[in-house]
Amino acid sequence: MGRRFNRLMAAVYTRIPGINEMYVKLSGKKWQDRVEQPQLALPSQLSSVRVGLLTSAGVHLTSQRPFDMHNPEGDATVRVIPGDVSMDDITITHDYYDHAAADIDVNCVFPIERLRELAQKSMIRDVAPRHVGFMGHIFGRQQDELVNHTAGQVADMFLSDGVGAVLASPG
Repeated sequence: MGRRFNRLMAAVYTRIPGINEMYVKLSGKKWQDRVEQPQLALPSQLSSVRVGLLTSAGVHLTSQRPFDMHNPEGDATVRVIPGDVSMDDITITHDYYDHAAADIDVNCVFPIERLRELAQKSMIRDVAPRHVGFMGHIFGRQQDELVNHTAGQVADMFLSDGVGAVLASPG
């Protein structure tokens, strides 16, 4: 029942304008203050940059373990996705948004084919050898794990792969 309810609520939130704001008002919850993030300047020519993808849309390989949809705090683990992945080998495990369009074309939330096209046209240097999928619905201890441990590991991976820019895509 839990996963079906999550999917139903994702469909409701997607299709009824203003329901998110109403939920926030009725629940008394506050959106966290935005933390100012350091900004790095990109080279003037993206054609010299290797680009990686990071998505919070629950994207992963069909051969990888699905994200945990039973933990109410979410799942702070990540799935590494190779840059040369076949689109047939990608799936989505995430109940907290309506991913009907992404189920038809995963490029909506994981635009790997668009990056490959940019590389083919020399608009970017190349596509990173590894990319990252994780869940965007993360709270409590899972959020602490993501911020304090997992994010650093992902950053280290991108740096070791020579990634100069990361395209982040929400679910």
